Amino acid sequence: MEPVFPIDIKLNLLEGKKFYRYSYNEYTTINGKTHRSELNKIFHVTLKRLEKERFEYHIEIFDRVHRDKELSLSEKDFLEKIADVNNDVVLITDEYGHLKNLQGLSILQDRLEKTVEKLSRSYVGKQAEDSYQFLKAFYQQENLVCKDFLKNIHFGMILHKFYGRYEKENQIKHSVRYRNFMANTVIDIDESVQTEAMRCDDELLLLQYTGNIPSEKNWEMLYGEMKRKGIVYNSETDFPKLDKYKGQILLDFVTKEVLEHKLTIEFSLGENYQKKIIYHIKEISYEEL
Repeated sequence: MEPVFPIDIKLNLLEGKKFYRYSYNEYTTINGKTHRSELNKIFHVTLKRLEKERFEYHIEIFDRVHRDKELSLSEKDFLEKIADVNNDVVLITDEYGHLKNLQGLSILQDRLEKTVEKLSRSYVGKQAEDSYQFLKAFYQQENLVCKDFLKNIHFGMILHKFYGRYEKENQIKHSVRYRNFMANTVIDIDESVQTEAMRCDDELLLLQYTGNIPSEKNWEMLYGEMKRKGIVYNSETDFPKLDKYKGQILLDFVTKEVLEHKLTIEFSLGENYQKKIIYHIKEISYEEL
């Protein structure tokens, strides 16, 4: 049936425990040669209503597989142990899943220091060392940690920015910054929900959204990286382009919890550089673990 506007997408669940399977696949094609990076993890989410309009999330990752030919086994082990720090994160949100604050940030800082101290006794490569230096500073700043949890590469697919009140005439828009389209670069994407693509029935609610590159603001970074890597491009005809940016979110119509979320991105800068990224999260049963 067609949705009845306005639609108020907010959390209604008193308490719930869910398991999710998350996958991230990245394909980078340079001069016709493709490299694939893959990340798979399963996590457990406990959601609890604290009081009116406030919710508590506890997210625990208990399975993680990172396949990337360019990373050594020791680097993968390093990154996996650092990721375990997040298991103690407790998030406080409002009824729309908007993050208000973290509980126990000092616990995170403590765990990170102890984990890094153990790992730093053996040199595991530049990428892991860079990650350590970044995370050491990162976990000192609550606002950065909060923002990080709302990105699609983490748990933004559950605590989603598109929760809110929808009018038929108005689109909800967000700007997202990506760092994984090309090394050493950032690029902004404007996302907007297509309300005409929404449909709901007695049990499910589907949201679809698209994205576009809003300006040429960060293009010089991309061209600079192409030059540094010696990737040939034509400055008159080759420019950063989103060949595809499409996401859809399936929610429980009653509780408004995310059941499944998929985002596919296809990016190119001329014939010699393409990137495809697929994010996918899906609720699974205990028996599927």
